[in-house]
Amino acid sequence: MGLESDAKTARIAALNAEIDAIHSANTFYWRQGRAATREARAEYRRRLDRLGEIRKELAKLRSLTDL
Repeated sequence: MGLESDAKTARIAALNAEIDAIHSANTFYWRQGRAATREARAEYRRRLDRLGEIRKELAKLRSLTDL
């Protein structure tokens, strides 16, 4: 594997780890058992936005590695 390929693999691994962290935070949000505060809802929306960004970046990285 080349240096560039190693960097892509490392970035994909980092993004997957971030997805796992977001999933854990969202699971806690969903299971909190009470009405969410305005701040908690805003954080949840930011996490959803970040997930969208991560998915786009992963798709781009994976398409580059498939070449």
